[in-house]
Amino acid sequence: MITISERVRVPHPPDLVWSVLSEPSRVVGCIEGSELGDYHDDGSFDARLAVKFAAIKVLFGARASLDLDEAERTGRLDAQGSDARGSTRVKGHATFRVNEEEGGSVVDLDGEVDISGQLASLVTTGAAVVVTRMTRSFAGELTATCDELAGVKPEEKKSGALGQRIVAALRSARDWLRQLFSGRRRHAVEKG
Repeated sequence: MITISERVRVPHPPDLVWSVLSEPSRVVGCIEGSELGDYHDDGSFDARLAVKFAAIKVLFGARASLDLDEAERTGRLDAQGSDARGSTRVKGHATFRVNEEEGGSVVDLDGEVDISGQLASLVTTGAAVVVTRMTRSFAGELTATCDELAGVKPEEKKSGALGQRIVAALRSARDWLRQLFSGRRRHAVEKG
C-alpha cells in the first residue's frame, strides 16, 4: 500500500485553483506522462499514466471517477486499472481540498494506492521518490496553468516568484521566532 499525503502551494486564489482541479482535462495537463481517454455514460473516464521507476517506465491505464463538492472545494478521485501488460493491478483513491492561504491557495492531497502483481515490489519500493518528484512537477504545472488562466505575463512570473520566496522565508523566520520565544516563556514559567 502506498500512502500519499502532500501539500501543494499555489500563488493564486482558491476559486481559480479549484477551476483547474475540478476539470479532468486540465488536471491531466498538470501531470507529466498522463493522458485522458474516453468518457463513459456513468460519468467515469479512462486515463493513462506513464511512471518512471529508476530505469523502468511503466504505463498504467485506469478507469476513474471524480466526485466534487464545489461549495467545500473538495474532491475524491477513485481509480482502478493495470499496467499495459495486465500483470500489475492498481486500485486507489485520493482526496483533495483547496484552501485559501496568505498569498494564494494550498491544496491538501491525501490518498492510498494498492498495487498487486508482477511489478508491485518495484513500484512500492520506489514510490516515495516518485511521489515527491511528481508532486513537485504537478505543483509547477498547476501554477503555470493558473498563471495562464489569470493572464499572468512571463515578466510578472519572475517578480512573483521572488516575492513568493521572500514571503516563504519570512513565514519560516516568524515560525522559528514563535517557537523560540514560546519555549523561553515556558522555561521562565517553570523556573518562576
